Amino acid sequence: MTARVRSCLASLLLGSASLALVALSPLGSPLRARTMAPPPKTPVKIYKPDGDTCRSEQLLKAYQSQLLLFADQPPQVLQRLRQMQLELGEASLKRCANENRISREEADRIWRELQRQPLPGSQPP
Repeated sequence: MTARVRSCLASLLLGSASLALVALSPLGSPLRARTMAPPPKTPVKIYKPDGDTCRSEQLLKAYQSQLLLFADQPPQVLQRLRQMQLELGEASLKRCANENRISREEADRIWRELQRQPLPGSQPP
């Protein structure tokens, strides 16, 4: 083989090798679009309260203790958690009342009491 043929062959092999590396590289070729797998589908669970869950003292006790787990968080985080807790609490109370586990009046009374609960580390109103 002549030197010129060897040189062309070497260039061709190097070019092919670098093309293969680019194609295999995660940062490489735009020819191969990367797609993310869809998130796994989780079954939707509908919360169904039982008689014990709907007892006012049980609801208030759980509500008071939930945020204590996050007492070391900044006030903004506690405020957001409180907002989410109130939304979930309202939904639980409505479900309890709709299923006749507590009266609407009792649900309203518990709701007002939940709203008055202080954040961990703050003084009661």
